[in-house]
Amino acid sequence: MRRTIDIEHTCLRIKEICKEKNISVEHLAGILNISRQAVYRWINEKTLPTTDHLVELADILDVALDDIVVRKEY
Repeated sequence: MRRTIDIEHTCLRIKEICKEKNISVEHLAGILNISRQAVYRWINEKTLPTTDHLVELADILDVALDDIVVRKEY
């Protein structure tokens, strides 16, 4: 059995946690020094953040990386 990152659900977790923490796309993009469009692609399930950005997100959102990344098995 192999595991991989579930892109759809990981992106949904980012969106949910940002909403819970009341962190806007603009604020998150500013903290990460990236474009708002990049963050919008994450929350609209178009792309995953890079590994570095996932680690930064966990720190910014004050959650464990495992709270953001959703795995799937196949």
